[in-house]
Amino acid sequence: MPEEKRLDYIIHNVHCHIFTIDYLPEKYIGWYLPTTLVRKKWIAKRLFGLAKRFAPRIAGFIYSAIKDSQVDIFKELRGYYPATARFCPLTIDFDYMNAGKAKKDFLSQLDDIANIKKKYEEDGLDVCYPFIGVDPQRDNILDIVKEHIEKKGFTGIKLYPALGFFPDDDRLNGVYKYAEENEIPITTHCIPKNRNHFRYNPTKEMIEKAKKRFSFYDKKDGRNSYDFAKYLNHPDNYSYVLEKFPNLKINLAHFGGNEEWNKYLDTSDENFKKERNWYSIIRKLIMAHPNVYADISFTVYDDKLYPLLRNLLKTPSTKNKVLFGSDFYMLQKDYHERRFGIDVRGYLEDEEFWMIAEENPKKFLNIP
Repeated sequence: MPEEKRLDYIIHNVHCHIFTIDYLPEKYIGWYLPTTLVRKKWIAKRLFGLAKRFAPRIAGFIYSAIKDSQVDIFKELRGYYPATARFCPLTIDFDYMNAGKAKKDFLSQLDDIANIKKKYEEDGLDVCYPFIGVDPQRDNILDIVKEHIEKKGFTGIKLYPALGFFPDDDRLNGVYKYAEENEIPITTHCIPKNRNHFRYNPTKEMIEKAKKRFSFYDKKDGRNSYDFAKYLNHPDNYSYVLEKFPNLKINLAHFGGNEEWNKYLDTSDENFKKERNWYSIIRKLIMAHPNVYADISFTVYDDKLYPLLRNLLKTPSTKNKVLFGSDFYMLQKDYHERRFGIDVRGYLEDEEFWMIAEENPKKFLNIP
């Protein structure tokens, strides 16, 4: 390997979660299964097995009820990797999604993560690089971001638009300006649909913006939050963000998701004229902008997609923009963490693996 590419051979997992069910609102799973009930461990253990078979969308969250704390989850996660591996726990602000109250609020989630990072650093371990969840619906969000980046050792910012906002919301301009000026990395959820979405009906303003920007794919899209959330997550939104903040360092997490990768492989471009393919859109974005990346978390648990990943890593304009991430513990519903990492590494050439697991993440995270 050339001198300029000398590596420490440290795996960087840029996309993982360690929050427990205590931070999820009461009606997060649904009115039929309140989180207050799932917190009982004997119930959670029985439900987890059933959920993996019959309700995979909620299996990961039920898994989180089996654990007592974020410390326990982080210890388990580390146990699947070499001791030197580094992780980016992504925090999420569930307080404004209108699903009831959680046992612990978002600020408590942040305090717990800050303490985990501090404890490992006191033990001489450089392994925790947390991202602070940002929701423009929270007052003084820029002040909270600055406090956690500058005083509590957080590395980056996490966006989850499906919780009720468009990424180019004007209330985020201050956060983006601060991130751009200080080269702070942002990871944002970029997959069409999943369990994480706001729980009120889309507002008239939201619908009008989506109609103007995308045109609805079908009539039901404006009726409920689950169907509408894809417009909030849509990668085209970041074209508007990058017009204002062209040097923003941003990771379009999940690279659009496995369904969009499969659509790309099986469908002619001619059929994407109405409903554009997310894989294609994200690929163009990471090629066009110097600081735009995409991680493969969760998406490539489907090993049939490995050839497309390999194609990205053989293409000069994209190979330096792909990041390794697993989406732990959401992956637990499909197969275990260690198996995912070893399968990916086993398929790729050694240089390709370390490109996505160390070279590219270090640039994204500003690690010398």
